[in-house]
Amino acid sequence: MNRGELDSALYYTKQVEMVDSPGEDPWTYAYSNGALATVYAARHEADLAELHFKRAIAAADSFQLPLPLVQFAAGYSSLLLEQGRTAEAQAIAQLGFRSAEGVRNPSPLEKAAEALADAFKANGMADSAFFYAKLCIAYRDSVIATQNRSQLQSQLFSQQLKDMEDAKLRAEEIAARSRNIQFGIIALIVITLGIFLLIFSRTAVVGAKAIKNLSLIALLLFFEFINLLVHPFLGEITHHSPILMLLCMAAIAGLLIPLHHRMEKLITNMLVSKNNRVRLEAARRTIEELEARPNEHSGT
Repeated sequence: MNRGELDSALYYTKQVEMVDSPGEDPWTYAYSNGALATVYAARHEADLAELHFKRAIAAADSFQLPLPLVQFAAGYSSLLLEQGRTAEAQAIAQLGFRSAEGVRNPSPLEKAAEALADAFKANGMADSAFFYAKLCIAYRDSVIATQNRSQLQSQLFSQQLKDMEDAKLRAEEIAARSRNIQFGIIALIVITLGIFLLIFSRTAVVGAKAIKNLSLIALLLFFEFINLLVHPFLGEITHHSPILMLLCMAAIAGLLIPLHHRMEKLITNMLVSKNNRVRLEAARRTIEELEARPNEHSGT
């Protein structure tokens, strides 16, 4: 980081609410002091960095907080190595590694093993440095493998979510298609019934009572079909609010009920009247045929 970024890092780190005593909140105390120590170390302000590293490590060690202890022990060990204090660096690195062993997590173990390998190397202990360097590589490979597994699991989970979303969309499309087909069938039934009514009203086979009953059924189906069509749109407009839907349905009913009665009276009377005219016409023709037969017999 450049100097400007380090100044910003120091400024924002100081904005974090500091805990005066580790007993109040040991986790916050350790991390806030460790964060300050890391920034001071990057700024090459060794005295301040060492002060805060010691505070962070002491709190983490006293309250058995292995993660901050491993992290800041590695940072403090690196600072001591820069100052040539190799024996102290090795002792701090060993403290961090012992703490990491209790966690059994490859990520802090990698950091602790790397710090310890650097410390042994600085002290001229090549065999120990090589041993911990190999450990560091092994833990790093384990971390990478874990990250790869997590990434793969995340990708699989994302694919599962996508498949579920696609299945949901397909189910909604099938449901919408089925609903549209049912609406089409209902509309066809209503239209067919209306056509049959017109046909029956022009024949003398069906009586006025049957015409009236059929017209009532046809009108009932027609208005209920309108209600079915309107209901989904009302749900979208009102966001399925029961009160708003009730008010809208009441308003629609207030318009449709009088219209239903008027249409029922108009259509029923029209069809019945037409049927009566057809029946009267058929009766007239029948009477004329019956009257014509005696005349034919008398003529012979």
